[in-house]
This record gives sequence, structure tokens and C-alpha cells, in this order.
Amino acid sequence: MKDKQFLMIPGPTPVPETALLAMAKHPMGHRSSEFSAVLAEVFADLKWLFQTQEDVFILTSSGTGAMEAAIYNLVNQGDKVLSLVIGNFGERWAKIAKMRGADVETINADWGKAIDPAVLK
Repeated sequence: MKDKQFLMIPGPTPVPETALLAMAKHPMGHRSSEFSAVLAEVFADLKWLFQTQEDVFILTSSGTGAMEAAIYNLVNQGDKVLSLVIGNFGERWAKIAKMRGADVETINADWGKAIDPAVLK
């Protein structure tokens, strides 16, 4: 860790040496049987981790891409959405919902402060 940056933010995070070495190997083809076997194992492990028998999905995107996928699959144009904004992520949820065409209402609090549940009634 001596010559590496130590980041105390949500991401990117320090990468373990074992992961760096694995990434240094020649990549396998995404249509190969080797890749299919790895992916099947990953899906099985994720199902165990989340204690589900339902399908799991891996999104090859940033967190914002996952937020967009959630909004676009759960919210229709014109739907009413309440976004609680206490920081950047709340602002981003509201922005994505507006881009989707939702009727977005926001309740704001100072960054890092809690929103009083009584306000939601």
C-alpha cells in the first residue's frame, strides 16, 4: 500500500494485488465455454449471497447506469415519484426520474442530515 493511493470514497477503491494479477492475464472470449462456466459460477454464487432462487443480473455499467436501469424498468412516463434528497445520490435519483418523464416531487434536507419521517405523512 506504500506506493498506492488510499481512497476513502465510494469508488474507485484500492485493488488487491491478486485482482491486478488476474486482470493481467490474457482475456477469455465472452462467447467461449470457459467464460460461460465462469459466469454460471458467478450467478450461482450471487444467488447464494442474496439467498434467492430468482434470476440475478450483472450490469456492466457505473452505479448511475444501475440507477437508470431501475428507474426505466419501474417508472413510467407521468408516474408520480417522491425523491428524498439529502445528498448527491438523492439528487441523481430525482434527475433520472425527471429524464424518464416522471412527475417528480422532492423533499430536501441539508446534505448528510436525516429527513424527518413526519414530513412524509
